[in-house]
Amino acid sequence: MSAPDLTAEKMNSFLGSGSDQHVTLLLGAGASAASGLPGWEELAVRLLQESGSVTEDDAAWRLVSRQDPLLVAEAARNRLGTRWDQQVRAALYLNVSDLSPSSLHIAAASHALAGDPSDTTVVTLNFDTLLEEAIDEAGGAIAAQSRVDDSRPSGVHSVHHLHGIASIRETQDVVLTLSDYNELLGDPDSWQQRLLTTSAQQGAIVIAGTSYRDPDVRRWLHVALSATGASNALVVLAREAFHVSRDEFDQIKDALADQWSAAGLTPVIVEDYSDAAQIIRELRHLHDSGYSAPQQRAATLWQAHADKFENLQRQYSDQLLKDAATLRGAFNVDHLNVTLWIADGHGNVARYAAQDRYLRTIDDVRHVPSGHDSQWIAGRALGAEDTVFQDLQEGTTSQWGTVCAIPVRVELDGLPAIASAVLSVGLPGNAEKYFQSSAMWVDTTLDVAVEWGDRLVAATTSGSVA
Repeated sequence: MSAPDLTAEKMNSFLGSGSDQHVTLLLGAGASAASGLPGWEELAVRLLQESGSVTEDDAAWRLVSRQDPLLVAEAARNRLGTRWDQQVRAALYLNVSDLSPSSLHIAAASHALAGDPSDTTVVTLNFDTLLEEAIDEAGGAIAAQSRVDDSRPSGVHSVHHLHGIASIRETQDVVLTLSDYNELLGDPDSWQQRLLTTSAQQGAIVIAGTSYRDPDVRRWLHVALSATGASNALVVLAREAFHVSRDEFDQIKDALADQWSAAGLTPVIVEDYSDAAQIIRELRHLHDSGYSAPQQRAATLWQAHADKFENLQRQYSDQLLKDAATLRGAFNVDHLNVTLWIADGHGNVARYAAQDRYLRTIDDVRHVPSGHDSQWIAGRALGAEDTVFQDLQEGTTSQWGTVCAIPVRVELDGLPAIASAVLSVGLPGNAEKYFQSSAMWVDTTLDVAVEWGDRLVAATTSGSVA
């Protein structure tokens, strides 16, 4: 299941929350983990090893898994002394060569920039400045803050770092160890407490990408919601954050929901981090007349293609053959194979058309599960909303060495675009070969994907596939 499977019931959870008046977006570690940065446990392990407190990787992980990572971080800080700030940055960005905002960062930035700076508050528990980068790339003026500054210039969007900032170049007010947290908890009038109390008074608080383990955040939100008597804080819980299978998640999700409900927050359970990003994209449209949830839009697209299968199958297959010629030049290969997959709105992605064959009926179309841990690369690309490569094992019957899958975003009825389809490309060689090339294929595949998005919309709304 992916963003095309977000139901009306899930989206209706945000109605009545005050999201039409003001939205506070609070992003946790999951947002930055999707960009390749470590979670809190891994960061603690890195600091232990960098400080020399624990030298062996397995031993460091055992220590972190059996104790509070905040307490473990104290050992590293004690050893590092004055080098603490520098080593926090070094551990956070270790082996990172191409750091870019995740879909959650981009969705939060887009939401903030779509309105006045006064109607959205952007908050993060993360040290990095990827949210600022996302806002900057979208053309917005930003100010990174590890405290509240009401004197910001008009039109500037602030990103409030509840636990401080550790960018690649500087460290400011980092909260990482148990003593750091204890100090904050001892301040009943901290700027963080005041910020979240104001947020609860203004409208909805939407939390995404966090496990809610931080004791200070739990305290701040408890005080904020108790002071206002509000019940307008919602937390988006993605199965992806828990690293469990669907069956395992089914066994624990009711308990997760009960935990958050008991804490005074409304849980919204989804599959992938990208689902949380899509929810944020939808927030400004929820109260529009004629609004339909992502699942309804995806189902409309799929049904149109099922109804017109006889005509579209041959046309799409022929178009994929033309695209293959374009992509051969971009990938610099003599042969490849392109396939179009379309989400069916029921947790699957369907192999609708391919350049090398025609299918007789819609019943011949194969449906496979989508999502971040799908066994099918097309399903994973849809779940990640990002280009994915998968090298194929030697000895398989496939003639291809690797497969590249590119999500196709579709915009219906003037509502936010959804990754509702995927182009998969079978290629010779391995993925590393293409990453080491001039990467002309990146822009070309994106251009082809955009054309397919337009084509799918045209077929859905008017029957035209020009």
